[in-house]
Amino acid sequence: MTSDQRRGAPRGLTQRALGGMLWTFSGTGVQGAVQLLVMVVLGRLLTPTEFGVMGAATVVIALSQIVSQVGVGPAIVQRRELEPVHIRVAFTISGGLGLILGAAVWFAAPALAAFYRIPAVEPVLRGVALLFPIDGLNTVGESLLVRQLRFRLFVAVEVGSYILGYALVGVLLAWRGYGVWSLVAANVSQVTLRTIGMYVATRHTVRPSLDLRASRDLLSYGLGHSLAQVGTVLSQQGDNMVVGRWLGPQALGIYGRAYNLMVVPASVFGRIVNRVLFPVMAQVQDEPDRLAGAYERVLALVALMSLPVSAFLWVVAPEFIPTLLGPQWTGVVLPFRLFSCSLLFRMSSKVSDACTKAAGVVYARALVQGGYAALVVTGALIGQRWGVGGVAVAVSVAMGCNWVAMAALSRSVTGLSWSRFLRAQVPGAASAALIGGTAGLAAQAARAAHLGKIPVLIAASAAAAAIALTAASIRSEMFLGPHGAWAARGAGEFLRRGSQRVGRRAGKPERDALAEANPE
Repeated sequence: MTSDQRRGAPRGLTQRALGGMLWTFSGTGVQGAVQLLVMVVLGRLLTPTEFGVMGAATVVIALSQIVSQVGVGPAIVQRRELEPVHIRVAFTISGGLGLILGAAVWFAAPALAAFYRIPAVEPVLRGVALLFPIDGLNTVGESLLVRQLRFRLFVAVEVGSYILGYALVGVLLAWRGYGVWSLVAANVSQVTLRTIGMYVATRHTVRPSLDLRASRDLLSYGLGHSLAQVGTVLSQQGDNMVVGRWLGPQALGIYGRAYNLMVVPASVFGRIVNRVLFPVMAQVQDEPDRLAGAYERVLALVALMSLPVSAFLWVVAPEFIPTLLGPQWTGVVLPFRLFSCSLLFRMSSKVSDACTKAAGVVYARALVQGGYAALVVTGALIGQRWGVGGVAVAVSVAMGCNWVAMAALSRSVTGLSWSRFLRAQVPGAASAALIGGTAGLAAQAARAAHLGKIPVLIAASAAAAAIALTAASIRSEMFLGPHGAWAARGAGEFLRRGSQRVGRRAGKPERDALAEANPE
């Protein structure tokens, strides 16, 4: 029996998945809250142009990181049988390519800056070139923690490296006046701390190897995954490239803030999907019925989370953005509202992505992601004629097309019918209509009374929370559905067990003291 099997034996996959999702959600929730706070602080310390320069460099970072890993990390997670030689080969490939990509970005920086027509991006690109060799060394440790479903430790390393690396370093340097270099240093320090933490947690072998059989095992899956990732990253960064190239760094700073604010909840959920659902689904990849049931359940939960949030953010965007980022960012309101409408598309597509990866359908997935990237870039090129709002509309439409295409691919793997797929979204849509309508009435009343931005946000939030709790308790079958009710019961059970463990630990010293006082 392998170590992975021994780890998975004591508990069922459903309970491990739910526990892992809750642990990961709690950790990424903390990181998301800190990230939001950091965005608020940096939004007041840095200018849109400085964010735009870093945004241009981020496009290069995201594309290059795919090549530096060639999918060996997900291949480690997906393989049924993992041998020590696979780990050695993965470490050698990812580490070596990280060095090569870092050097390539360093020397290509002048040409890339010329393409963007932003001279200030050249030294920034040379600064972030350090990321590639460091992150290449992190691939194996991170993937092993995911494969072994060691979610608590993974969350601790991830959140700790973000807070100590990115948040503290970035804010301190921005406050000291280092401008865009505060963002460069924050990224480098975060990746460095994460790499150290993942290695300490796994202590995997670092002996190099290029064994042909093991390389073939990893790359046959990894190359297909990387092809899909190229499409995914182009779809995520292609619009930034267009905005930076044709509208300039200030427009890119505004567009990037709107996109990133929308992406925060989607990114939190995406990390949960990749770190929990992907390895869990990979373990039942040969059981279509179980895979279909898991897929349907998570789709329903995604709709319950994303659709009400989208409706609420659309309502409060005029107050939310200036309060969060400051008055100089009012141009973010329109693209943020447009992006909020596509939150379901982005989050649900991540579930479909995990499902197809787990089933090993990586080349078909790569084809879909390539089409999605083409839609994003083409739409952004057309939409830039109308400014950042035009780009936001085009990208949102592309997200919707990708949602349908990825759902169709997942259905071919799981056999889930379109009727079941659509029914899974109904409780979320009903909740969104109720919460959005109630929040809208409350916000409009507060605006008519000229109460100010913060009172409007408080009124809308209180009204939305009150109606959501009331609806869930009175008509749970309509506003939660069977899958939402299952998740609520599971979360309650998880919290109850956690409180019992805390209670037992708290009671142990008292019992020990009584035992000492009464030795017989």
